[in-house]
Formats: sequence, structure tokens, C-alpha cells
Amino acid sequence: MACKITHRVHDQQIRFANRDAAERYAEIMGGGVQNWVFTTVPDTDDRNLRPHVVSAAGGPGHPAGADERLLRPDAA
Repeated sequence: MACKITHRVHDQQIRFANRDAAERYAEIMGGGVQNWVFTTVPDTDDRNLRPHVVSAAGGPGHPAGADERLLRPDAA
């Protein structure tokens, strides 16, 4: 079951696939489990999330633009 942790002082929230992962994060990176509130959440989310895609070729305003020749010198 998925787990969400919320920091007791500054309300930062982080979601994890399971409680073990959340506890490891809290211990190693978050200053200890005593600083976090653990909440069980559904594995699936009703929101229709789309994956975030990043173009390797850049885009408008990026120095490489969409011109693959700048990324691969062998491209004609």
C-alpha cells in the first residue's frame, strides 16, 4: 500500500510506493521518523496523470533548438 509522509514543521509532503521506503527516506534524508506523519493512501490516483516528457533535442529558446546536427556531429 502506498504511503505519504508529511513533515511536522514545514508541511512538506512526499509520496512513496510503500511504508518501508517512506521510513528509509525519513531516517536517512528527513532527520528521523519522529519528524514525519505517516499516512496510508490508495495505490491508484483518480487524477488522470500524464507522463512528463523531456525532449533530448531541446526546443525553442534552447541553444540546441530542435536541430539534431548540434547534438550529433555525424548527422547530415
